[in-house]
Amino acid sequence: MTVAYWAIGISVTVLLALFALVFKFGNWYGQVNSDRKKFDQFMEEVRKDIKKIFDRFPPLPTKEASPIRLSEHGERISKDIDAKAWAEEVTHKLIGQTKGMNPFQVQELSFDHANAFEPDDALLVKMQQSSFETGIDLEGVRRVLGVELRDRLLQLNGLTESSLDH
Repeated sequence: MTVAYWAIGISVTVLLALFALVFKFGNWYGQVNSDRKKFDQFMEEVRKDIKKIFDRFPPLPTKEASPIRLSEHGERISKDIDAKAWAEEVTHKLIGQTKGMNPFQVQELSFDHANAFEPDDALLVKMQQSSFETGIDLEGVRRVLGVELRDRLLQLNGLTESSLDH
């Protein structure tokens, strides 16, 4: 009989230890899930805060890629100020200077011209209005003009955007 009591005692002890282990594991698992949810909530708050910070920056008129292209914001500015028509007028003055230039040199010439030229009153008003409405400075508007001029000059020299992508 003592062996039976010992067997029952050991079995009960093992069962109690097993229940205690399962209980501890359950508590630990619940704490881990709780901590993970808190961390996920914390990360979501961080993402929202970072987004708020970036929302305070003015939108960029160009995409910083190679080659530089207009963003959706830049496309809107281009339409507002009729930058393609301006580029078409200016290309006739500059096309001779671009013969034999590589695409980078054409870009530099275009951006330099867009930054240095004196716009007529009508274009200046459009540029100022677009600058005010979009929240960027006139330099950003001039950058849009430079991109449109570069694209037109490259096109006239037989280069396209797809040939610039390497």
